[in-house]
This record gives sequence, structure tokens and C-alpha cells, in this order.
Amino acid sequence: MQSKILTKFKRYIFLGFFFIFLLSCNSTNQQDILWSNAQEGYSSKDFNNCLVNLNLIIIDDNYNGELKAQALFLASEIYLNEFKESDIAISFLDRIIDNYPKHPMAKRSLFTKAYINANYIESYTVAISLYNKFLNMYPEDDLISSVKYELAELEKHEAIISNLINN
Repeated sequence: MQSKILTKFKRYIFLGFFFIFLLSCNSTNQQDILWSNAQEGYSSKDFNNCLVNLNLIIIDDNYNGELKAQALFLASEIYLNEFKESDIAISFLDRIIDNYPKHPMAKRSLFTKAYINANYIESYTVAISLYNKFLNMYPEDDLISSVKYELAELEKHEAIISNLINN
């Protein structure tokens, strides 16, 4: 009788570990499916459905894969370009910069945040600071020429502001 109980117990332990393994694999597969659905929604301009799928990736505390930063970035693009919500877009970019500093999306997020400050909300001082931070953090990046161009454009605003203050 004890042998039967022990055998059942071992079977349940095995099934438990197997179930946990499947869940962990399923989480990654689920994220891939959600990402694919989000991209499909984005391509078809179904931004609400896209955001639902992105949000499911973002809020999954059991998933810390590559797609989380990408989901945050795509959500920021949707809020900026489709819904004209620059503050919400910046909040998504900040999450990437703060939580995924080594992810390739971090540097794009820093650049995009600076660009939004310069070109959408006219917060030129913040934009200059962010562009300079980008120059210091990523001096060899492909975006450096764009950063330098943006800084040159912002210098024009600094001259106008200085003239207004001094007059």
C-alpha cells in the first residue's frame, strides 16, 4: 500500500515539474504569439488591438525576454504618432531606459525621448540634455549624425531664447 502511495506521489511530483516546465515554455511561446498579433494589428492600423497585445506582454511579470522592451517601444510609437499623446509615449520610453539599459531599444528610446522633447513639446533644454547624454553614452552609434543635427537645430532656439531674456 505504501509503495502505491509513493509511486503516485512520485508521479504527481513528476507531473508538477512537467507542468511548470510547460508553463515556462508556454510563456515564451505566448509572448511570441502576442508579439505577432501586435505586429499584425499595427500593420492593419488596428492600434487598439495592437496595444492590447503589447500590454499583455508588458504586464507579464513572469516574462523578461527581449520582446518586453520592444513592446514598450512600439506602444510609445503608437501613443506618439497615432494618438498624439507625447507624455504617455515618454513614460513608455522611460521604462525602457530605466529597466532595460543594455537592450538595443534603450538607445533608440533615449534618442526618441530627446526628439519628442525638441519637436513635440518644445522642451528644448531637456532635449539638449538628453541629446548630450546620448553623445556621451553612445559616441560611435549610427545616430550620432542625427543627434548632432538636432543639437545644431536646438542652438537656434537657444539664441532666440537668449535674445528674449536679454531684451
